[in-house]
Amino acid sequence: MPKPSVFVIGAGVAGLSCARVLDDAGFLVRIADKGRGPGGRCSSRRSPVGRFDHGAASFTAEDPSFQAAVDRWCGVGAAAPWEPRMLKGGKAYELEGPQYLGVRAMNQIIKHEADHLGAEFELELGELGERRGNRFELSTKSGHQIADADFVVVATPAPQAAALLPATSPLMARAEAVVMAPCWTLMAAFPQGAGDPGFDTHLAPNDHVYAVFWQNSRPGREGLSRFVLQASSSWSTDHLEDDADSVSAALLSELMSVVPGLPAPELTMVHRWRYARVEETAAGDYGLDLESGYATCGDWHVGPNIEDAWLSGQRLGQALVAQL
Repeated sequence: MPKPSVFVIGAGVAGLSCARVLDDAGFLVRIADKGRGPGGRCSSRRSPVGRFDHGAASFTAEDPSFQAAVDRWCGVGAAAPWEPRMLKGGKAYELEGPQYLGVRAMNQIIKHEADHLGAEFELELGELGERRGNRFELSTKSGHQIADADFVVVATPAPQAAALLPATSPLMARAEAVVMAPCWTLMAAFPQGAGDPGFDTHLAPNDHVYAVFWQNSRPGREGLSRFVLQASSSWSTDHLEDDADSVSAALLSELMSVVPGLPAPELTMVHRWRYARVEETAAGDYGLDLESGYATCGDWHVGPNIEDAWLSGQRLGQALVAQL
């Protein structure tokens, strides 16, 4: 008997993790993402002066199954161990266990999985409805039908999942209850003479800044001296709807206070992550409603880290293999 077909909406860490389990089990899986390419929380911004890892800066692995995935990524050259010089509040700081990052860009781990699974990008689905005859008819936001499927996995940020899911689904209410915080992020490049700031990662240097990351010590990140500054959740919330120019000026001032003596920048950009950090998660490692044919996964089920998102997707995939 053929395995059910599953459509996964969202080609980020969680969606691809779920899809990998289903694909390995012989399910017919199709993955679509509205973004222009692999990224999500592992996004990397290209610029004329070098890349900026302006999403997640690195990740750790504690769960053995996630460590096995990380080892696989390292084995194919998509990821590598990293030993950053870390400060927290201005003092030396160390995390237990190794850290990892994507080679040349954080999104390499996403690109590797997306290529393996044939994920499609720039494909935004419209509001989802109920199954007809135990099959979904899936259409783009513009109304163009693109696929039929037996089951749908929504692997997007909680607010986007709530907007996609039908009001009749109990999973919609769970997604609506999740609390996520925004994050304004500054990317700034300085002349080569700007030099080494003495750290690779500086966590919580003040109340307005979540972290500052120096890009040039990261493998394959040659170019001008570049920094990524992530504002704190509270600052980002207070300035959520401010215009980009005023945010850039304010965060550049914050960067100058964390790294004194920087010259005038040669390039600055800002990015607003509206759904950056999960603050109150949904119950359970994933959402699964066999009757309606919907499931959800993502960091908003488990926690704010890349490993959390991956585990949510993997555990959902395992549940679907066991129950479909």
